[in-house]
Amino acid sequence: MRTTAYLLLFSSLALILTLVSGCDPEPAPDCDPVELEPRALVSAQGWTASAIEDDPLADHRPALTVCPANAWGEELGVFEVSTGECNYLSVEQALAEGVEIGDRLRVQVWWQPLIANEPATAHLALLIDGQPIWDEHVAIPGSAEARAIELDSPIAAEPGAIVTFHLHNHGANSWTLAELVKIGKRCE
Repeated sequence: MRTTAYLLLFSSLALILTLVSGCDPEPAPDCDPVELEPRALVSAQGWTASAIEDDPLADHRPALTVCPANAWGEELGVFEVSTGECNYLSVEQALAEGVEIGDRLRVQVWWQPLIANEPATAHLALLIDGQPIWDEHVAIPGSAEARAIELDSPIAAEPGAIVTFHLHNHGANSWTLAELVKIGKRCE
């Protein structure tokens, strides 16, 4: 009984000291995030091939890069890449709307069943002015998947900043970037 009383006393003291110390482990945000109707930051038909000197992930390029223009492009309103003919892709376009640090973004991607003669890893990434905002490594071989990833923008960028979509993969696979949209704003 006495042990229980001591434990209760020490627990109460610890709680009082925590409250008195004014510790706030999670500071309140400056404002409540504002939900938006999804606002497209890129368009499926707006992509153009990045010049080697403009590719922010050029160190990922294989020694022999083959990616004809007919291996990628807009298809039914989304951006598709066929890696049967394209072993490395870096495309870019201007950011349609500015983003602030903390703005809520959504990336939607999907792919068909992934095949390759030998196990490998694919890499997908989105960058704005050379700064990564999202990337994903996907094991090959693998099943078909669709992903909607929500994230807080780690950077701020003005409209017109360069958005780069990067993909490298091993094997004849089909990849789709369906959207990069802003769905929330940090503050009004």
